[in-house]
Amino acid sequence: MPSPKLKLNLYQKLLGLDHAQFSLIQHEDAIVAIVYEVIEPSGKKLILKICEQERHFLREVYFLKALKDKIPVPQILQTIEPNSKRHGAILMEYLPGQVLNKETLTCELAEKAGYELARLHLNSEKGYGDLISKDSLTQDPKADLIQRFEEGLDECETHLPSSLLNECRHYFHTHLYLLELADGPCIIHRDFRPGNLLAHKNKLLGIIDWASARAGFAQEDFSSLEMGEWSTQASIQAAFLSGYDTIRPIPRYQELMPLLKLSRSAAILGYLYRKGIYHKSSAKLHQSHLNFLKTFIEA
Repeated sequence: MPSPKLKLNLYQKLLGLDHAQFSLIQHEDAIVAIVYEVIEPSGKKLILKICEQERHFLREVYFLKALKDKIPVPQILQTIEPNSKRHGAILMEYLPGQVLNKETLTCELAEKAGYELARLHLNSEKGYGDLISKDSLTQDPKADLIQRFEEGLDECETHLPSSLLNECRHYFHTHLYLLELADGPCIIHRDFRPGNLLAHKNKLLGIIDWASARAGFAQEDFSSLEMGEWSTQASIQAAFLSGYDTIRPIPRYQELMPLLKLSRSAAILGYLYRKGIYHKSSAKLHQSHLNFLKTFIEA
């Protein structure tokens, strides 16, 4: 299928936006979709997200609808279903502001982020797994995590030494007993970090990128916090946890964190290898998680 970039005129026509201006949003972490800022002749701004994989489109639509009025997420205006000739696309409201990063993250915003993450985790589910395939949900958190972990490692096989992958598997499977602490099943984002939060004037306006979300256990959403993707400042982490604790008890995540960090890195590396972007726009992300795997096993 041709790249969504080459078929923009198709989406313009289907959405009735022939006279609008489209500007590609460049974001180093944007690896699962192509996103455009749309400006209508009236000056009104919108966002168009084109998802290259059908399951990413389906999850985005599912969670944006399910979480409307529960936590701050963009409102869907129109959708274009994927077919053999086009990728799925979502036209949504434009939220002012910028995605956060370590430099723009304040204690006030970190506290609000923790508060909203806890509100997300209040949404209980009947089982663990992909909510766009509810028939496949399981009551066992281990089964769901094992499947995702093995998928990630399988995608790494032609790029990483088998000795490294075997060591990763050994650690993972010998520590699965820790999932007795799993706090779930509930809706989790699975990539909850500053780069997926929109803020304006020190206010958190939106949580974006739901392509990886599922029914899981709350501890998994603390992985990015523990992997340093938020901040190295203790005050930021304290503010985040304080915000979370105002809504629901902080889950016991420290014991699970080595296992979850390993799973997160394997999933990210596997995706980058599968997409063939590990040495291009995502080279920095690739090196970071590859270094983690090597250091983790050596330790």
